Amino acid sequence: MNSEPIVYLEKDKAWLFDGENFTPCNYSAVKKYQAGASISLSKLHVGSFKLPSTLSQNDLQIQTEIKMHDEGGLNVDLDYEIASFNHVLEFENSILVEAFASSHEELSACCSEIVKKSKVIDWIVPSFISYASYYLKQKLEAKTDLFYYLDEDDSYGVLFHKGSYVSHRKTLSIKELAKEIGTDETRCKEILIKYGLSVEGCPESEQPFVEALQTIFSKQVEKLVHTINHKRGLFGLEGIDRAFIDFQGHNLKGLDKVFSAYGVEDLAINPLVCHTEDTGDTHRFIKAMYIYLCANKQIANPLNLSPYERQEVWYRRHSGHFMIASSAALVLALIHPSYFYLQNGIYDEKIETLENRVTSMQETTKRLGKKLKDLQGDVKQSKTKLEEIKNGNKVYQITLDTLPLLMNNRNIRQKMMYDALDILQRYKLSTVSLEQNGTQSMNIHVIADYRSRDKIAKFMKAWMNRGYKEAKTQEIYLDKNIYESKIEVLR
Repeated sequence: MNSEPIVYLEKDKAWLFDGENFTPCNYSAVKKYQAGASISLSKLHVGSFKLPSTLSQNDLQIQTEIKMHDEGGLNVDLDYEIASFNHVLEFENSILVEAFASSHEELSACCSEIVKKSKVIDWIVPSFISYASYYLKQKLEAKTDLFYYLDEDDSYGVLFHKGSYVSHRKTLSIKELAKEIGTDETRCKEILIKYGLSVEGCPESEQPFVEALQTIFSKQVEKLVHTINHKRGLFGLEGIDRAFIDFQGHNLKGLDKVFSAYGVEDLAINPLVCHTEDTGDTHRFIKAMYIYLCANKQIANPLNLSPYERQEVWYRRHSGHFMIASSAALVLALIHPSYFYLQNGIYDEKIETLENRVTSMQETTKRLGKKLKDLQGDVKQSKTKLEEIKNGNKVYQITLDTLPLLMNNRNIRQKMMYDALDILQRYKLSTVSLEQNGTQSMNIHVIADYRSRDKIAKFMKAWMNRGYKEAKTQEIYLDKNIYESKIEVLR
């Protein structure tokens, strides 16, 4: 089957995309080809919940909408487009629903300029699900993969298992990272491209920024690992096979070490490249490719949040059918006067059929409305019970109050350990033992051969350069051309 091009739309641009190349075009091309745009994570309401696998497709859809209003924070006074991925869980008799909703107001705010020009948007897809197209484009074996998108205004990690979307987690954008480390976006991006999260080969003037980025990315990776572990039991994940970073064709040096610190070891992280001739805008390519595959019916269970889909041509719509039938009736009436009498009988019969259908639909609506009301009552009772449980377990609040302190202490210990491993690797020193005493001190027993003894002094100075209070030698001695030194680092 020959694949048709699509028109990929952005606020003030339109391209004809044929699965390989972008060609600038006029918005009028939408009349001939299907058109699509993407929507960012910030414009979406996201919900994740389980429902019984015994539900019919209609009941599943109704329950999803109810859950999104009750638990997803949707406003009952607004109209929404809601779509979902429904995962049948292998290990239990239920369906995991990953639902996405966007109000017509939000869609209008981000797409109104496009709609004014194109009149139609056949597909509006969340940008983070577009990586499903990467498997088809690259003919890639479907494994458990992490896609990490990093850009000026948006950033997130997306988990795919066997080629299907599983989960996502928002992370800090370059704009937010720049604010955290106290510099501008351009400089922050340059540092990430040149040095990544590694101080090796980094000038002293940039080292404080790289070290600050190490700390910040440690927290981002912790979020991603937590999300992965949460989905591990549901999908039977054994770990992450591969990671791809979507950073305008660049890699991020040192990111693998951060993952290693959180137990994800030997993770190969490669830059995401879909088209060797256009590595600078891979993200646009991956989004357009997803819409292209959806339009050509090559994506199973595509996700679409567009309320601006095109109508059938006039002669295929019901009104078109009526106009054609009326015109034919007029011609026949001119030929034979008794035609209208016969036609009136046919229309009376059709009207009666339609009235019966309306009555049936009203009864169905009434039944579903009662069911919805009963379900809302059940939800209200469940909320009441939940409040009672919360009120009866105040000890949880004490734990929650102390949790930030515990998490902060853990982060400090992790940073000291990460710094130790990084400085040891930097000066290629070996260690006999490494002992951490709470959050304030660490004892490190290092060894070096006679010719490299100056590395011990450099090792101690590196700690001071990183802002630690003191690095002192408790004991140092020479044994058969090997220097051994016990160093105490104080925070």
